[in-house]
Amino acid sequence: MNVLIHYTTRSYVFKLFSKVGTYPFTMEDRVKNVSDFYNKFSRSQEHLFFVVSYYEQGNNAPNYTVCRILFDEDSNTFQYSSVPSNTKKLICKELGLNTSNTYDKESYYRTFTIEGNEREFSNNNNKNDLNKIKMKFFTWSELLDSSSILFNVINDKIFNKENVLKVASTYAPKIKYTDKQRELKYFDALKSIGFISKTGIKTSSTTLHGDIGEFLMHIMLSQFLSEQSNEKYIYPKLVFKTSPNMPVYGNDGTIYLKDKKEIYYLEAKFYSDLNRAINKAIKSLTEHNEVSQEVFNHKIELFRNIKTDELHEVIEIDEEVKENLVLFLICDDFTEYDDILNVVKKNTKLNDLKNNFNIVLFVLPIINKKEYLTFFSEKSKAVWEELNAK
Repeated sequence: MNVLIHYTTRSYVFKLFSKVGTYPFTMEDRVKNVSDFYNKFSRSQEHLFFVVSYYEQGNNAPNYTVCRILFDEDSNTFQYSSVPSNTKKLICKELGLNTSNTYDKESYYRTFTIEGNEREFSNNNNKNDLNKIKMKFFTWSELLDSSSILFNVINDKIFNKENVLKVASTYAPKIKYTDKQRELKYFDALKSIGFISKTGIKTSSTTLHGDIGEFLMHIMLSQFLSEQSNEKYIYPKLVFKTSPNMPVYGNDGTIYLKDKKEIYYLEAKFYSDLNRAINKAIKSLTEHNEVSQEVFNHKIELFRNIKTDELHEVIEIDEEVKENLVLFLICDDFTEYDDILNVVKKNTKLNDLKNNFNIVLFVLPIINKKEYLTFFSEKSKAVWEELNAK
């Protein structure tokens, strides 16, 4: 877990961040540093802490205060919120701040890494703040009591205009469209993928289930890998759908990290049973990724005209690229981390696959597949009506 530390010799700064409650960051330089830290780490960790180290000349023992970093979407501001005293003590202990003077006048902001399980770090369970912060701060008990929270957040990601246009355009460079052109492209993309229809979608369609899984996989994985690479080439299979009701065969997608010399072959499965999802994903990956030079050369050719969302060059894949397999699994029979880990560890097919490949595993517990698909159908109808009304 990464923590942002700000060093100061000004007592009023220390007092400012020692207040109980939630307040906005205001100083421009501080907002920039917090924003950079948030954008870099918010997608990959649950807890974002801001530590202020106050050093007073002549005093060899600095004082420390700890806040939680939030982002308020309503006001579009970064905020800091006080944390319980036990959280402060744990953070300072893990950073080794209790016994050392870490002040460095040449560097006012630094990022430190804390090893260990993130679960050890407590949230400030302020009910008034809970609905304003990221989905990840809800506990499973809260989501199980009100599954619509999770369903709505997932639907918001799937029907997000930027997300849809990125996947539909193979993450091609940004083109300046008029608002009307963007609406039309968004509408056409949703129809082509099969997420909206004049007659409504069929929630019993296994093709639809697969497409939902593939879409979420691309959005979430591209964010996950963005921390690891500056040159990312994404090749989603969904862009080749010619009919909403027909699946596209082959890998669910491929991502090439040019600067890391790594390729990720993607497979998404949406089943109620996690173990079945793992087995089905392994079977598909094995069928699609028989290791041979002919197959590898074919994948190179497929990439030659793919462009990033930043650059326009045609890419060349390094022949010594490292191959990775990605399993993105959606299930509803488990929610707890330990239960999911137990299923993963016991799956012999997965263990066999790990002997030959590096595997990245994502598991999204959907709580109730049938109920989620009903929510998805209702959202689909609302989007169709809204887009046709414009």
